[in-house]
Amino acid sequence: MAYNSKRKRDNVVDDEILKLAENEIIRALDLEEYEIKDKIINDLLENGRQSLSKYEEDLLPDIYEAAINENDGKLMKSLKKYFEQQWKIKYGSSNQWFISFLEEYKDAVNYDSVLKRTAEYGHKYFKDCPILSIVLQLLFEGIDDKFFDETNAFNDSWCAITNNGLKSVENFSDNKKRSVLFQALREYYRSKLFELLEKSQVKDRDNLYELALDNVAEYGWLQGLQAVQKRIIPKLFKVLLENIPVSSDTSGMQGKFDFIEYLICLSL
Repeated sequence: MAYNSKRKRDNVVDDEILKLAENEIIRALDLEEYEIKDKIINDLLENGRQSLSKYEEDLLPDIYEAAINENDGKLMKSLKKYFEQQWKIKYGSSNQWFISFLEEYKDAVNYDSVLKRTAEYGHKYFKDCPILSIVLQLLFEGIDDKFFDETNAFNDSWCAITNNGLKSVENFSDNKKRSVLFQALREYYRSKLFELLEKSQVKDRDNLYELALDNVAEYGWLQGLQAVQKRIIPKLFKVLLENIPVSSDTSGMQGKFDFIEYLICLSL
C-alpha cells in the first residue's frame, strides 16, 4: 500500500516536470492565449520543430521566424529540455540502467546532437522502441544526420540488430557498451516475445520467458528461441517459429552487417 502511494506521488511529480517543460514551449511561441495552442504543442511533441511549418499563419511573424530558424533559440532549447526529461521519465522510470546511461553520456560529443535531432523531428526515428533507438544513436557516433537524411543506413542497421540481436555487433569489444545495448535489446524484444509465447500457448514455467528473452536479445529471434527449444513442446515450438516477427526487409543483409561494422569502427 505504501509502495503504491509513493508510486502515485512519483507519477504526479513526473507529470508536473513534463508540464513545466511543456509550458516553456508554449511561452517560447507566445501561445498562452490562443485556442490552437494544444494542437500545435501536441504536434511539436510528436513530430518536432519541423512540424511548425504547418502553423506559420497561426504565429506572430517574428516569433515564427526565430522559432523555425534559430538552432539555439528559445523553442529549440525548450524542446530539447522537454525531450530530455521525457527520456528520463517515460523511458527510464522502470529502467534505472537507462537513466545511468544517459547521465554517463550527457557530456559525450553526440549527446546534444541526438537531442537536437529529436527536437527537430520528434519521434520520427524512434521506430517502435525509443530506448533502443536512443541507445544506438548515442553509442554509435557514426549515426549522424547524414545517415538519416541521405541514406537508408539507420533502417538497415535497425533491421540487422533487431533480427539478429547482440551477435550482430559481435566485434563491438567494449563490454560496458555491449551491456547497455543488451539491456536495450531486451526492452525491444520483451513485449513482442512475451506476446508471441502467450499466443503460442507456451507456459512460463521455471522463468522460461526471461530465459528466452536473454537468449533472443543475445542471438536474435531464430537462434535465441532455438536455445530454449528443449523447454518447449515441439508442436508449440513449431508455432513459435512460424510467427517470429522478423523484419520483412531482409534484402541486402550483408550490407546491413557491413554498415554495423563501419559504425563499430567509428566508435572505437
